[in-house]
Amino acid sequence: MGGKENHGRVSLETIVESGDLGLPVLHPGGLEGTRELAELCHVASGKLLLDVAFGTGESACYLAETFGCKVTGIDHSSYMVETARRKAEERGLAAEFRNGDAHALPFDADSFDLVISECTTCALDKQKAIAEMVRVVRPGGYVGISDLYWQEAASERLKLKLAELENERPETLAGWVQLFEDSGLQELRTKDMSSAIATMTRDMRNRLGVVGQLRIVLKIIRRWGIWALPTIMATERIFSSKHLGYAIVVGRKAG
Repeated sequence: MGGKENHGRVSLETIVESGDLGLPVLHPGGLEGTRELAELCHVASGKLLLDVAFGTGESACYLAETFGCKVTGIDHSSYMVETARRKAEERGLAAEFRNGDAHALPFDADSFDLVISECTTCALDKQKAIAEMVRVVRPGGYVGISDLYWQEAASERLKLKLAELENERPETLAGWVQLFEDSGLQELRTKDMSSAIATMTRDMRNRLGVVGQLRIVLKIIRRWGIWALPTIMATERIFSSKHLGYAIVVGRKAG
């Protein structure tokens, strides 16, 4: 998760990005999912990698450490940029993190060997964001995302409710593939990781414990009022429902 504006309203995304949950990785699948995404994009030592909406920078730093790739990250949040820079400095990494808009990436065309984004594209103008990822990756390079997707049977009412609560508008898995194809990407591959949603929720609750969860509830009430709790609970019900999945989608730029 990461890379979108919340405009001060309560949402599960707001709470996750606040740092109150103590999660270094803000997306389902954790670093194992990050590794799978990067490997499908043919990450390797010396490759130039762009991480769009990098969150806390944990994934980007992990990839730099593990594969020896040269990482650049872009995120709208100054808090996330500073957090990621601090992590990179502490680990002695030459990763670069900067503020920017995923819809207008501040890089020349054909600048990177691979571009990734985790659990964010569904909260953006999807067509425009993917087009920008394709623009800045070199011919023959890879673009990959991991993100939420709707099961085919999901109702329009449920889709509208998630958009209202979290400003997230996932595609179906076929819909994500179509967006990649429409952007000119080829050799498309997908990997379903839906079980990672439940795992992330369980790990978060175990990390917080009962006391930690109560502390989060009190912070929500102090910041947004008691009325905010049903909103958060409604979002959690959608995320844990059978109608929402999580998957990796990867494509290769022609040339």
